Amino acid sequence: MSTPQGMLKRQSTTRPPYFNGQHYGWWKNRMENYIQAEDYELWMLIKNGPLIPIKVKEDGTTIPKKP
Repeated sequence: MSTPQGMLKRQSTTRPPYFNGQHYGWWKNRMENYIQAEDYELWMLIKNGPLIPIKVKEDGTTIPKKP
């Protein structure tokens, strides 16, 4: 994916992508990739929320659903 016109080049790989108010779709994609690379469990919390989906088995016990 190429850098949109007017965005900073040579961004650091240790800092999150900078959002300057333009090209939200490009920045969003870069931010998702950055968070996933740093901590995938954090990304799953952002995507799914803090609640763990529960599955009820036939015998009445509950287990967490797998992603």
